[in-house]
Amino acid sequence: MNEHAEKPWYRQFWLWFVLAPPAASIVLGLSLVTVAVTKGDSLVVDNYYQAGRALHKNDQRERAAVELGVAGTMVLDREAGLVTIHLHDLEDMPERLKLLLTHPTHAERDVTLELQRDSTGLYRADARRPVDGRYYLRLEPDHGEWLLAKEVAQSQDEVPLAARPRIAQ
Repeated sequence: MNEHAEKPWYRQFWLWFVLAPPAASIVLGLSLVTVAVTKGDSLVVDNYYQAGRALHKNDQRERAAVELGVAGTMVLDREAGLVTIHLHDLEDMPERLKLLLTHPTHAERDVTLELQRDSTGLYRADARRPVDGRYYLRLEPDHGEWLLAKEVAQSQDEVPLAARPRIAQ
């Protein structure tokens, strides 16, 4: 007797050979749609505005930091997540600073801190988690008058903070 005739339909080789690739494509496609919907893109954080179809960067607050001569040092304890900032040569010292450490590739590793000035004139905050890797730093007072922006390398624990004038392009 014929061997193929005795097997039920779901045990035939050619049935699975034909149906397996489309079934796998459907499963893979649905999983990709699920990932795309649940994990959206992280947005760029900076001072941009749109005029018509063009995007323009507003660097007015960075220029204000240059005019005020904002300078200092940030000490970062990466394992403990402790941040200490010392600002010097600034006439009007703000009570609080906002610090945003943005990771270049992983939005879930971004750190937003509000640093409070203590009696010694230092600004301190605790991220409550390790801060490892490379980051983009954005530091501004609570009133938002000026802004310092720079890149913090992976190996930097002591970061000089100085407002630099941008070169016009």
